[in-house]
Amino acid sequence: MGSLMKLFELRESLDNYERELGFDQFSEVEKAVLEFVIHQKDVTITTVTKNQYFSKFSLSTIKRAVGVLLADDVISANQSKHDRRSMILTYNN
Repeated sequence: MGSLMKLFELRESLDNYERELGFDQFSEVEKAVLEFVIHQKDVTITTVTKNQYFSKFSLSTIKRAVGVLLADDVISANQSKHDRRSMILTYNN
């Protein structure tokens, strides 16, 4: 039971951090994508989908989450200098 209690404490802690940062209005997948973009360099939708954590989400769900974050101006997408077909996602501070 101790492990389950610790797991819930971690969820509460994560929720508190996300609320403090103003991320609480986003869905779980939107928060996960945003936090991944902040955590990684040169993130594209492809790198998101290739990460093991996101394997439970469909490509359309991830694209929809990216669309919400772009529309809310939380992230931006800029064309990659290395591959013109790729859009690099970055966090807008």
